[in-house]
Amino acid sequence: MFDDRVIQVQPRAAHVCTPRVDDLVEKVLSVLLSSAYRKNSLTAMHLTGCRPAMMSALRRCIGRALPIALTVLAFPFKVPNPAKVGDRKLPDFAEFAAIRQCLKLSAAIQRIYPPGLAFHILHDGRLMADVFELKIEEVRAYETYFSKLVEMLAPDVIRCHDFGTLQQRSALDPSGATEKLRFAAERWFQERRGTPEWNIAFRRTLGMINLRKFPAKQVFDLLRYAAAGRLPSGWEKTEQQVFTAMKKYYVADAIIHRFDPRPLCFPDAIQATTQDRQGRLALWMVRRGQSLLPWHGVGCFDEFGRAQVVHAIEIRDREDYCPVFVRNETTPFVYHKGKGPADRGFEFCQ
Repeated sequence: MFDDRVIQVQPRAAHVCTPRVDDLVEKVLSVLLSSAYRKNSLTAMHLTGCRPAMMSALRRCIGRALPIALTVLAFPFKVPNPAKVGDRKLPDFAEFAAIRQCLKLSAAIQRIYPPGLAFHILHDGRLMADVFELKIEEVRAYETYFSKLVEMLAPDVIRCHDFGTLQQRSALDPSGATEKLRFAAERWFQERRGTPEWNIAFRRTLGMINLRKFPAKQVFDLLRYAAAGRLPSGWEKTEQQVFTAMKKYYVADAIIHRFDPRPLCFPDAIQATTQDRQGRLALWMVRRGQSLLPWHGVGCFDEFGRAQVVHAIEIRDREDYCPVFVRNETTPFVYHKGKGPADRGFEFCQ
């Protein structure tokens, strides 16, 4: 499932600085910073500060005539939230469209620089499964299905890796820091409680934990109520579930960023992100303007035939949208606008 061809800790590659290389570096960087692919603003990403490192990485790749390397932590699992993804546990058209977006970026780079793009996706679902009360078997099934989509659409562009495996191969062991991080998580939880930052974390965590035992409409109402950082009376047990997950996520997120193997495993790569983070290139995962991440929703075509990610509750009961199934699957792979057959007989991913 995961790619082992790249993964060995190695020094940064030497590069050749020539006018031709520098010209290509500028052109490739302009593609990466194009608003068609860049999600965050140039100010938010602090371009002045991160531009030198990005250009250096591009020079090393281009100087050796290698594909431009990008890494991103993404595609952990479909969140176990019925309001967001319905009953779907496997990737769907949302992930399919994200892979196609990677191909579009690669093609745009390839028009300038023929070696194109090497897009390294690091799955962190196995690290996050316990945080959100998800079984590891479900994470593995998601990763396997996603890998099949990659093999079908982008075998020469995308490589999939397990984040925890890369940590082990890089001799990055977070176990010694775990207890201190738990203490820091508890302190953050208590000291920041009630602040806008804490309330946002509460709502986001509620949207990620396993709420499949509740009806989608009930979960949807909870998500709206949770903007204030609490749940209504009668939901104390779920509220405590959120509190526990918030602390666990604090620890897991700190482990990911403090023991990040990417600089060792991919020393010539630009470390991209799916979120608006200072010093990082944030990418549109489906298309420009589509902020909802594929694993937080379901895939559909909008009225113009464009790929879109929406929450399942917003679309699944609409009469103007038709569900389309992959053969032998019981949950929709994609929704399309207009009347039509509910089963197109897709046979991929089997």
